[in-house]
Amino acid sequence: MPKAWMFENWRISRSLLAPSSGFNCRLEVCGGACCGGGIWTDSEQVHDIVKNAPKIAPYLPAERRDPRQWFSGEAMEHPDFASGLGLATAVLPRLDGSDRQACVFALADHTCAIERASGDLGLAWPGLKPFDCATFPVLRSEGGVAWDRTTEYIPAKADCQRPLASTPGAPFHSVFRREIELAIGRQGLDFVEQRYAARRKKP
Repeated sequence: MPKAWMFENWRISRSLLAPSSGFNCRLEVCGGACCGGGIWTDSEQVHDIVKNAPKIAPYLPAERRDPRQWFSGEAMEHPDFASGLGLATAVLPRLDGSDRQACVFALADHTCAIERASGDLGLAWPGLKPFDCATFPVLRSEGGVAWDRTTEYIPAKADCQRPLASTPGAPFHSVFRREIELAIGRQGLDFVEQRYAARRKKP
């Protein structure tokens, strides 16, 4: 069996069909582990986030409301970004009182100020949320689409990272349907589901 299938120009990893832990997000378990290292954000998305600072800032403590502090100044040119340029969000001490760090937009309850503001603006998911945040733990990079289980700053207890070792859980693609659809579109999701159905038919 091939290690990946081709859909349009994307290499689709078989990891999208692997058993998951059965949950897509349990903040009470992982405490927003995926926010620990911040996120690279397409420069065009950075523009949209800063433009909507008046909606985002009220969710943050007073000392974090200046949008000039939201991005670290690190930049990366890479074809994964639609604009060709990514900017890194700032990483600061978490607001939950722990000794961990997190993206500047992570709130004390482990939700996201950008996501909360997107709801206030009436934007459909993912709203203003950076692309790689919205698709995580689906990783779309350098022509491939896979289950990202190797992000170094995320602890293994995070359900989105952890395959279920004992009784197999729901397949990853059924738990993270909207993330896969965002990454490669509805037809891409249909393709993944068809591959899963074909695998189940084999003796």
